Amino acid sequence: MGMMDKWVESLDYQFHISDSCVRSKSPWSTCNQCVKCCHVEAITLGNHLPIIDAEKCVECGNCMAVCPIQAVEGIFPKRTIVRNQLVAGEAFVPTVNELLVFHAKGITSILFHSKVLQETWKHHVQETNRILVQLGKSPLLTQIGISPIEKNESVSRRDLFSLWGKEGKSLIKQVTPAQWRFNHANLDVARYYPDYQFFDIVVEQEKCTLCRACEALCPKKCYTIGDDSFEVSAHSCSDCKLCVDVCPEKAITIRPHVSKAVSKKHEMYSNTCVVCKDSFQTLSKLDNKCPICTKRKAGYLKSKA
Repeated sequence: MGMMDKWVESLDYQFHISDSCVRSKSPWSTCNQCVKCCHVEAITLGNHLPIIDAEKCVECGNCMAVCPIQAVEGIFPKRTIVRNQLVAGEAFVPTVNELLVFHAKGITSILFHSKVLQETWKHHVQETNRILVQLGKSPLLTQIGISPIEKNESVSRRDLFSLWGKEGKSLIKQVTPAQWRFNHANLDVARYYPDYQFFDIVVEQEKCTLCRACEALCPKKCYTIGDDSFEVSAHSCSDCKLCVDVCPEKAITIRPHVSKAVSKKHEMYSNTCVVCKDSFQTLSKLDNKCPICTKRKAGYLKSKA
């Protein structure tokens, strides 16, 4: 195979799930958002891990958009943007996450060529606008009509994310190997709305044993356990629920909630266990037993008669 043939081959790509998938990080993970969103059932679970069947995959990009940690690698299929308007197509309905990113990138309205198509998109548009209102942003406008599409203004979804960052499209971008052009990381919605959080994280202080599993495994670094405080920052939380799944005490709850981004600090205390006499850290000032002794059966340390 010549150099040119190898180059052309490198331009091809298939959607791929990387090792950053939370199911690769822990056997306790229950995340299945990519599986649920795939309307052609091209994604299944095998040995706990999601697998994409390339023969079934229609490359709609929805799995990329819903993945909470952008673990699905690939390039988006084409969308048509005319000025600041998204022209609705028949093929794929964008996810709410994608529409939120479009809005942050300057898209202000959606043009439909028929009421039937508008109805197909209705739920996702309504949900996006509900969130935009909570964010204090103007909702996406919708209208029905014929688009004045001009050849030079038709761009793809993958170009959209770099269009405003760089002036125009270069030849280099068009012939770069596909994997170098993967843009899945651009669907991290939190980065476009830095003053807000989309989820609320609740840690039940009476249950938490400060085992640090959440801090160690959270891909978005929402947890920080210091010498005297446990800080929870939900701004970057994307609801992968890995912390919920791995918490041995089931002390963590995540719920959808759009609000101003805030960090919660839980004060930590250093107490002495009344059983083993060792010191331990706790979020409850009244705790008098360390986590190990609390789990032991009564009379564990007492000598048998």
